[in-house]
Amino acid sequence: MKQLSISFTLGKASVQHGANIDHNNREFLAKNIDQSRTKENVTYVHQDVRKAYDELFEKSVEEYNAKQKRNDRKISDYYQHIVDSKREEAFYEIVVQFGDVNTAACKSENGKITQQMLDEYIRNFQKRNPNLHIFNAVLHMDEATPHLHIDFIPVYTQGRKNGLSKGVSMKAALIEQGFNPKNIKENQLTTWEESERAYMEELLNKYGFVREDKNAKYAHQTVEEFKKTQDEKKMISAIRKVKNISDTELSAEHVRQLKTKLLSLERKTEQLEEQKQSPYKSFYYSSPDKQSFVQAKLDELKIPYRETENGFEAQECYAEQIRKIEKEYQTPRSSAREKLRQDIDRLLMQSNSFETFLEKLKKENYIIKTGKYISIRPENGNQFIRLKSLGEFYSEYTLRNRIRAKQKYEHDLAQKLRTEKEKYPADSPKVLVLRTMQFYTITFSNGVLPMRKRNAQKPFAWTNDGELDKLMELNLKINSGATLETLRKEFADTEKSVSEKEEQLEKSKSALKSFYDLKEQLQIIFEGKKSELFSPEQARRTLQAYPDITKENYHNIDVLISNETEILQKQETDYQTEKEKLEKADALLSMAEKVMGGTYIQSLVGEERNRREAKYVPNGLKPA
Repeated sequence: MKQLSISFTLGKASVQHGANIDHNNREFLAKNIDQSRTKENVTYVHQDVRKAYDELFEKSVEEYNAKQKRNDRKISDYYQHIVDSKREEAFYEIVVQFGDVNTAACKSENGKITQQMLDEYIRNFQKRNPNLHIFNAVLHMDEATPHLHIDFIPVYTQGRKNGLSKGVSMKAALIEQGFNPKNIKENQLTTWEESERAYMEELLNKYGFVREDKNAKYAHQTVEEFKKTQDEKKMISAIRKVKNISDTELSAEHVRQLKTKLLSLERKTEQLEEQKQSPYKSFYYSSPDKQSFVQAKLDELKIPYRETENGFEAQECYAEQIRKIEKEYQTPRSSAREKLRQDIDRLLMQSNSFETFLEKLKKENYIIKTGKYISIRPENGNQFIRLKSLGEFYSEYTLRNRIRAKQKYEHDLAQKLRTEKEKYPADSPKVLVLRTMQFYTITFSNGVLPMRKRNAQKPFAWTNDGELDKLMELNLKINSGATLETLRKEFADTEKSVSEKEEQLEKSKSALKSFYDLKEQLQIIFEGKKSELFSPEQARRTLQAYPDITKENYHNIDVLISNETEILQKQETDYQTEKEKLEKADALLSMAEKVMGGTYIQSLVGEERNRREAKYVPNGLKPA
């Protein structure tokens, strides 16, 4: 009976050459393609991957987003969400082939039969694999041998307690199909691959062939594995030339080496599996600068993490690396004078009299010397510092005035709140915002919240408080007629505008690329330029679509490029401006929702508590 080999290779979207949809769909032509036979290729499925994601997950994403109270946790593009997360592959590709160029070349009798087998294979693929959604599938007949490229998205639904009702995971999708792992070697992936190869062998038998063994040496090998085998043969040959080793000894030595390598690989595989299952931990820091430093380093090292309100979360398997990064951070030095100014600002806003302020300084281990001028020395300091020497805002007279200004602000705020309560119900937006502002000043005065200066160059005061400034902005919005609904609409409209401007930007980028591609092809035709992007034949075909372009006027393409570049630059500026508006609208809406829900101050307190605990919890690490 005639023999044919089987080839079944799985590739990943994120790996170079692991999946190449443009090549599969002949968006570009490689050197090994016979263009005269491209029309014989068969396209079974041709769907854009993003549209496939929309078809599969649109309803699940809508349901998930509807449950989210925070806008930053909503998912606008699930495909991009999967790509950016790097925890799962967005899609996979398999290449399926019977025989090789010597046994089943295109146009040969066996080649025609393998074409039929491949056709039957793809038509039954989805029935065998209901969890692997095909979005692109092509049979190539314009290369050396007939072969299939199948691109699919692995989907699963079972066991999803959090997040979307559907998810993307090759492992989970195969387990849901019934391919349960037995051990590291016989996991769900290898079991599924063998199942597909077994089906391919059934097709071989059905069409009168048996599976070729390839001398039991190269069966099921990928191209890389085959090359490695050839390299090993060359090494053995070289060893024989310099040392007399018998075949038996060489074989035994080789077996020992392979066993050692296999054991090492198994251990590495186990470690990788453990890392994949590693739980997430929360990392948070008392210093925002330190947090920014650590996250920047994680970006450089491509260590995945996800941001939270108080810091970020990363898998525990990266904790050791994160600790090393933390040790690299150097706290910016601040002078004793600057630290004293900061402490004075903070303690002054927690005091209702100058005498109370001095007592608070003493409790924080400052030594105070009174006389004509008040001087202060830190407990470990070498010398006293006169208050007036700290600047115009820190003399005794100015500090007393600052306390009076603080008291006046609080009195005016309380009076305003009483007036609004007489006009409106207790749960009206106007009352809730003013009550939140008052609660904020009280919470700060109790030492629970940190300073958040709006203007870093000026001393801290209620009129220079970042949080009160944002609450005041919300108050002005509400006084001008804004409600939660209008703020939500404003956010949605801005979000839509950003999306539209992003779409325009992408179109302009695409147009500019098209102009550059056209210029490259015109230079091939009219200047004889050698190009790695296009062949002369491609350039001639392109030029046929532009009959008005001649050797005399083709340089005008530079004017089009210049104009499109100007348009693109303006659109990028507009896009960034609109993005900033969206960020502000999002922050304002988030604040409004918390204020109306009565949780705004609690969220600030919780954030500050975590930051303070970070000084005592090693490396700011907590269970997520």
